[in-house]
Amino acid sequence: MNTRTAKPLLLSFVLAGLFVMPVQAQSVPKDYRDWSVSCSNIKTCTAVSISGLNEMGVSARPRGVRAETEMGWLWLELEAGPAARPRIIYSAMFTSAQPTPKDGSLRIVGRDGRPLANGNFILTPDESGASLLPSADVDRFIALAKNGHAVIYSIGASRQVQSFASLSGFVAALRAIEVTQGRTGTAAAWIDKGKSARERVPLAPAAPIVNAVAFTKLSARTTVPKSVLERRKAECDDSERYDPRGQGIEGFNLGKGRTLWSVPCGAGAYNAWSKFYLQQGSTSVMPHPFLGPERTASDEDAHSLVNVSIEPETGQISAFSKGRGIADCGTAETHTWDGTRFVMTTLIEMNACSGLMPYFWPQRIKTEVVPPAKAKR
Repeated sequence: MNTRTAKPLLLSFVLAGLFVMPVQAQSVPKDYRDWSVSCSNIKTCTAVSISGLNEMGVSARPRGVRAETEMGWLWLELEAGPAARPRIIYSAMFTSAQPTPKDGSLRIVGRDGRPLANGNFILTPDESGASLLPSADVDRFIALAKNGHAVIYSIGASRQVQSFASLSGFVAALRAIEVTQGRTGTAAAWIDKGKSARERVPLAPAAPIVNAVAFTKLSARTTVPKSVLERRKAECDDSERYDPRGQGIEGFNLGKGRTLWSVPCGAGAYNAWSKFYLQQGSTSVMPHPFLGPERTASDEDAHSLVNVSIEPETGQISAFSKGRGIADCGTAETHTWDGTRFVMTTLIEMNACSGLMPYFWPQRIKTEVVPPAKAKR
């Protein structure tokens, strides 16, 4: 799965009895009518129209748009800093499997369904599989979108509407981004522009650097400690059906007498979850939490991860929790071993099931991970 660059945070941790306070934090995702905003620890913010194909229902279609017309989605990303400019893309597709039409266009319409003057925009194919609004048109688009009701998408000269996306909440969403990034009242704002110089906008925080340390997987012949099996029996209600006799249990040598045990615990329609235990010495086995922005060590399932992928050679453990089967919502996270603890180095998240594939999910945590040094031969 492509998680693009991710969003990291050096967060709280309990390992070997040591409690580590979070180094950075980021805002909690917030909805503004038909839009959702999420900002990362380095203050890159993403706003997405979420009124499309989610369980909350479809927004009212603009006047003149056929009832069977599909909802699309509009996506805006803005990095922090005075020189940054929004990147705006549009798509009506669940995935990027189909090629993007080269002659697609967006029109901004008012509540009466009529296009706003000067409100037509020619899109270009984007590497993501969606359609990109040219950077030169961004300022005009935002200025008109302030008074718009929706955008409608068409292909070619016929202007037959293929899909649409709501603009209800767009202004509030972009205003929230401007507040988070310190743009309000400056020339670097689009909603609440002011007379202050754009240089007054704070620079983007530097992404934390995490030096990854590789670990090794234990042989399949390694005897699983009795204490781990007892934990499995007590805490994994569905483990015996999902993983008879614990054949899927894996152990990993973290060094300095520490062993991490991954225990398959159960599965649903499209998610399978595992619990992790840290063994120190020959007897001590404790639940090992993987912490996040809204997940603390005291949470009951802090030591559980969903749809786990473990890569000892990179020192990383990844998880992908699907909100529904087509994977258009949920969370994807990566935790990196730095020789002392696992640090969350990637987190992307989409709460609304709106047809967005993980490539487009807002990033909440971003770090710069230095790969492990190659083992000496």
